Amino acid sequence: MKTDKTLPGVLLGISLLLFGAATAQAGEDQPNAYVMTVYSDVAHGNEIIDGAPQEVIAKLSSKADDRSNELADQVNLCVAYTKTKQLEKAMEICDSAVAAALKDARRLERSRMFGRQTTQVADTGRAIALTNRGVLHAVTGEKDKARLMFEMALMLKSKEESARTNLRFLDRDTAVKDS
Repeated sequence: MKTDKTLPGVLLGISLLLFGAATAQAGEDQPNAYVMTVYSDVAHGNEIIDGAPQEVIAKLSSKADDRSNELADQVNLCVAYTKTKQLEKAMEICDSAVAAALKDARRLERSRMFGRQTTQVADTGRAIALTNRGVLHAVTGEKDKARLMFEMALMLKSKEESARTNLRFLDRDTAVKDS
């Protein structure tokens, strides 16, 4: 599987029909799949990229049961569940990732130690969590909720481009189905 490495993660394509059979890069004009982001450098992200999402679930699900609020853990676990087509569990964990991202953003906002960089780091985490959740809405047929998640991610001060890629794919997919 071809991947486009970006900081802080790696983009993974999620096909509507084949879940993970295709990869879309953030800069493509015509994306061919939805894109989810994992944190490749932590929380077993490289194992997801290497095609071992079941192992990641085994390693991270016990942390999730312990109410882990680590954003990277939640994001990667969400993607791992999605890759194994356990969408109900993926939605639950993605919701936890969105909550963890908001909590991190509030904590970083209070610190204000690093100024603008702090806001961008917090917004990037939120954008990743919202975008991944949006993908799950899209693949389960909740197109309006998906659009809302992608648009919320785009409003943040983040350089993360997967929301824009997913929104283009959603628009193209919707136009094809409407015609």
